[in-house]
Amino acid sequence: MNVRHLLSLTIGLSMCVAMLQAGQGGPGKGGIAINANAVMGDIQRLVGEEVCFTLTAKDENGNVIRSWDQIGNPVTLTLSNTDANSDSSTQSWNADPDGYSWAVLKHDGVELAKISATEWSIPNTDFVDGMAEVCLTCTKADTGVFITITPTLTFLNQVSQSVDFVADEITNYLVDITSATSPEDGVYLLRPYELIVVPRDRYLNFSDKTIRTRFSARFPGEFDQNQPGLADIFSGEVFIQGMTNYLIASRLLREKPIEPQYIVAYSSDDFTVQGQTDPFEVLSHAPAPFALIDPPDHHIMNLTMSVNVQDFTWQRPNPPDPYWDIQVSRFDQTRLVSDEVRYTWVLVDSISLTRAQRIPSNGNGLNPDLSLTHGQMWGLLQAISGQASTRSYQCVWYVEATDGLFTTQSDPTPGHHITLTADAISSVKAPQPEFVTLSQNYPNPFNPSTTIRFSTTKRSQVSLKVFDLLGGEVATIHSGIMAAGEHSVLFDASKLRSGVYMYRLEAEGKSLSRRMVVMK
Repeated sequence: MNVRHLLSLTIGLSMCVAMLQAGQGGPGKGGIAINANAVMGDIQRLVGEEVCFTLTAKDENGNVIRSWDQIGNPVTLTLSNTDANSDSSTQSWNADPDGYSWAVLKHDGVELAKISATEWSIPNTDFVDGMAEVCLTCTKADTGVFITITPTLTFLNQVSQSVDFVADEITNYLVDITSATSPEDGVYLLRPYELIVVPRDRYLNFSDKTIRTRFSARFPGEFDQNQPGLADIFSGEVFIQGMTNYLIASRLLREKPIEPQYIVAYSSDDFTVQGQTDPFEVLSHAPAPFALIDPPDHHIMNLTMSVNVQDFTWQRPNPPDPYWDIQVSRFDQTRLVSDEVRYTWVLVDSISLTRAQRIPSNGNGLNPDLSLTHGQMWGLLQAISGQASTRSYQCVWYVEATDGLFTTQSDPTPGHHITLTADAISSVKAPQPEFVTLSQNYPNPFNPSTTIRFSTTKRSQVSLKVFDLLGGEVATIHSGIMAAGEHSVLFDASKLRSGVYMYRLEAEGKSLSRRMVVMK
């Protein structure tokens, strides 16, 4: 007689949870079904705890098939709502080890035959008197984990109740930086980067428990505290709950082969509960190399009409600086930041290479070009030579690119040679300023140098000095006779501390002052 048998899954009595069933019906066959009378709520377990279920073989009338080990078939148990067996460092934070979590189904302490990362097979021979116990262990804190049985029978409930696995006690931290480089082991000097800190259990599951935390580093004194928005994580104790991120910045280079930096987080109550970043570099980010274009090397420029214009041009690399389109936080992919690269055109005498005139490029220093009239060039010729009667002079021009921290000089070195001559036209005169003026220095704030521009209406004694806010003189930029015209000087504040200073121009009986900010 053909009898359709069913294999059912019934609730166990120890740490068991009502569970699933499935099977194949047909002549001489059975299936696995869940015991509909075993109604329980969802189960909660700590990660790593074992949860056991009893499988029961039944026929279509609900009778236990005690001979299932002889007449039954193997069935497949599928684990759902967890990726414990497929999780790896390539899918998670880069500081996690490979395959840090796992899940397994066992019978009598031995893992069932594994079909895939989420499937196991239990043979009919594992059943005794129509019953078999299987136990699940999962070390990943996933919620709603359940098991299904295949092949399926449409009139049976073949899905187990769900199990919520929760994180265990905190035993370590994930401490990771959001790198600005590839491979992911580098950040940039005096530029913000993100530190991510998460308390974890022994299986590296994130925990929402609050933990008192302190920070240290291989070189703890190398972090900037002056820029706005930065966290002073080394100043004391903080309370961390769940995933926490901070913006920090390093103020000393740590490039290979010098020892790289790393940061450690540890529990205030138990120093053994800790974690640290992978070692990372702190890199320089000087603007990218670039070449001069026009006028070419050894060009002779005949100064004619004062209103005639000469364009100086150079390359602008793409990107112009290594710190370009940097994703500061991994949680906001739209927030990209870049350095602002500005250019200063420099004209210097070709012999000593010391008497220099500096002018920001077009666009307030942002453009890779500078337009100067022949009248302005005539004034620069006189300033470089130091003689108002000079009719021809050999100079060198080059360009400096700066991101406010590093400076790159154009290629070739020292620059393009240029001969300025006014022999052909004796009436060439530079337009004379009508007033004594003092412009705001640029850039401002700055570190370590800035350009100050001013104008005088006649040849006279000129004094340009720098004072602190108490009125004490800290630097003399220029003191001596200067010709009338527009002037541009470079001030190097590398010997000054961070702070606010005054610079004062005294010329033609006038005294003009402005403020500048040194930020290191």
